[in-house]
Amino acid sequence: MLNLNTVLLESMIWSVLWIVVVIISVRVFPFTIEHDYPHDVRAVAAIPKPTQKQRILGFAFGAAGFITIFGALILFAVLEYMGQVFTFWTIFIHLFIVCMTWNVVDLVIVDWLFICTLSLKCFLLPGTENCPGNRNFIFHFLGFLKGLATMTVIALVFSAISFLILKLFISPASAQQVNQAVQSSWF
Repeated sequence: MLNLNTVLLESMIWSVLWIVVVIISVRVFPFTIEHDYPHDVRAVAAIPKPTQKQRILGFAFGAAGFITIFGALILFAVLEYMGQVFTFWTIFIHLFIVCMTWNVVDLVIVDWLFICTLSLKCFLLPGTENCPGNRNFIFHFLGFLKGLATMTVIALVFSAISFLILKLFISPASAQQVNQAVQSSWF
């Protein structure tokens, strides 16, 4: 059974993880995320070609960020459904809500509020603080529409991975032991 309180909490956690990765990418590794901004903003930013060291650090940060973000999806599903009766579709709906919540948070809070309306520096490419392209609401809405498909695929893939982990590697007895350990450490 879907626990909406848990799903909403995990949705907030997942959105915060994404926001942290976006801020670090924009401020420290802008060459890794500039493709997510309108063309005129990218032209004003004129992000220099990264050095070999910057590319390596950017790749390492991206890998660590994505492992954390996508690992969290698997963790959410495994912790919620181990030791329970569940279907693939229960896990999918759970992760779909988490993923779509981020897509909405990204559009409404990050893109429209923080970038387009408030022009928060931590979300703007360096040197584009006064660029009119940062107020391109339509560009971000189109990104949101693309995100609908992307987040659906991500939810499907990580639901399948979580489902297989739960069915193949976590027995009901070990799930009960882990649940008891988690509950005793939290309460």
